[in-house]
Amino acid sequence: MNPQIFLLLPLLFVGGIFSTISGGGLGIIIVVFNSFFLDDIRTNIAFASLFTITTQLAKIYHFHSYIQWKTVGWYVATGVPMSFVGGLLLFLVPERLPEICIGLACLGFVIMKGFKITPHMEGTRRNLLVSGFVNGFIGGLIGNAALVRNPALLSLGLRKEVFVGTSAATAFLMNIGKVSAYVPNTEWTNDAFLVLVLSVPVLLVSVSIGKRLLRYVSEELFEKLLLVIITIGALRLLFL
Repeated sequence: MNPQIFLLLPLLFVGGIFSTISGGGLGIIIVVFNSFFLDDIRTNIAFASLFTITTQLAKIYHFHSYIQWKTVGWYVATGVPMSFVGGLLLFLVPERLPEICIGLACLGFVIMKGFKITPHMEGTRRNLLVSGFVNGFIGGLIGNAALVRNPALLSLGLRKEVFVGTSAATAFLMNIGKVSAYVPNTEWTNDAFLVLVLSVPVLLVSVSIGKRLLRYVSEELFEKLLLVIITIGALRLLFL
C-alpha cells in the first residue's frame, strides 16, 4: 500500500471547502497533488473525476434551491454526450496537445478579466448548447471541465449561490459522461478503491463547512477565487 495516497484525505478536506466557496476546482487540486506520485496522467484524471462526484452531489444537496435547471438542461444536452466522446479520445490522442490548448485559453480569460474585458454570454438556448458542446468535449479530453465551465457560467452574471448550485448540477451530469468512458479504460487498484470509500465522509463534511463560510465571502473575493483556480489549472496544464 502506498502511504502517500492517504495524504490525499486531508487535502480533499481542505479542497472540498475551498471548491465550495469558489464554485469549483477540486479536480484541479487533486490532479496537481497526484501528479507527484502518479506517472500516468490518464489514471490521475480518472481518479480525480470520481472524487469530484461526491462533492458535486453534496453541493447539489446544499444549493438545490438556487440551481437554474433550465440553464443546466440546455447546457448538458450537448455536454453529456460530448463528455463521453472526449473521455474516449483521452486514451487515443497525445495528452500534451489538449493540455496546452486549454491552458492558453484559460490564461487568456484571466488576462481579459485583468483588463476589465468582461465576457458576456446571453443565456439563450443556442449559446448554452454550443458552450455545453465545447465544455463537454474539452472536459472529457483533459478531465476537468471547471476550466471551461466556470468562465462560461461566470459570464452569465450568476450570483455566487446560484453559480455554485448551477455549476455543481452541470458538472455532475457531465461527469457521468466522461467517467463512463474513463472507468472501462483504467486499471483500478485496491488502494484506489479504499481511498475513494474513505473520501466520501470527508468530502461531505467539507462541503457543509464550505457552505457555511460562503455567506461571509464578498462577490469581489468570490470572483478573485475563481480566477485563481483558473490560473492554477492553466499553469498545471502547461508546465506540470
